[in-house]
Amino acid sequence: MKILMIGGTSFFGKGIVELALEAGHEVTIFSRGNARPAFWDRVEHINGDRNDTADFSAKLAGKQFDAVIDNIAFNGEHVTTTLAALRGNVGRYILTSTTAVYISAGPFDQPLTEADARYELPANPQLASFPKPTPAGMIGYATGKRAAEKALIEQQQVAYTIIRPHIVVGPGDNSGRLQFFCQRLQDGKPLIMTNGGVQSLQFVYSRDLAQSYLLALNSERAMNQAYTLAGDKTCRLVEWVELLAQRLGVEPSLISIPGDVIASAPFQYAENWVMKGTLTFDVSKAGRDLGFQPTPIEAWTKVCAQWYREAEHAADSPGYADRAQEVELVNRYQNLVADLVA
Repeated sequence: MKILMIGGTSFFGKGIVELALEAGHEVTIFSRGNARPAFWDRVEHINGDRNDTADFSAKLAGKQFDAVIDNIAFNGEHVTTTLAALRGNVGRYILTSTTAVYISAGPFDQPLTEADARYELPANPQLASFPKPTPAGMIGYATGKRAAEKALIEQQQVAYTIIRPHIVVGPGDNSGRLQFFCQRLQDGKPLIMTNGGVQSLQFVYSRDLAQSYLLALNSERAMNQAYTLAGDKTCRLVEWVELLAQRLGVEPSLISIPGDVIASAPFQYAENWVMKGTLTFDVSKAGRDLGFQPTPIEAWTKVCAQWYREAEHAADSPGYADRAQEVELVNRYQNLVADLVA
């Protein structure tokens, strides 16, 4: 199969390409060429910026593919431009979306299904409390992804599959979210867990996510369908951090500090996945249609720890420049608590 990857040189996008090559597919990557993974000499590369619409269209004109996997579509125009450039020359369109499209769904006290996605942003009082606070950037991101999905669903040109990943974790995570915890656990200093880290999360292992694209390509049932990709179990953040510490071979010093105390600190604490409430997903549809089987969290966390120990990290994790202030905040808070109970 001839596959066009728009994006695909980092994190799980790179994983999709690796698995496609292993399966014998012919892969062409459209990217700016800033990253060149080890498989570079085994793929065709089209250099460009998809936001340059004229150049993007010209470079794809006349090229034929069995499928396009669009990993970096962030609005409806990205999708319509790709469809126009490949009109009559592509058979399947697989779009990487996000579970942010569920941000105005709810209620959040039960697992959400694919049917709960919303393509508008209706007035919903739950947005005021979940996540809390809702990042302004997340609303924009969700709106753009909604528009991309809508453009693909409403067209009649090609069969499509929409993949909605939840919290993606794995080796090569260039967001710094995994590195945030690993670096702090390894330095042996206290690690702040906002509100105790008791929120339940549903991770998806990056390798499992990458595999789902290949499963979708081989599934007739996946045509014109959307799938939420996440693990089949939830885990409290603090429990996962403890597991990560175990896999790193360190004894963690996890300190629970209330969110309002952290908010009053003179620095911005960069902890990930801080929220009030629990957002969970029913992933049974991906299991039925794609044969998606999540790797156990214990197994992939071990792989993550091994990657962190062995990889060269060019920069510190997010917020690590404030590490001394984090430790100082822990000391101040513990002294305050000791004075209150004395």
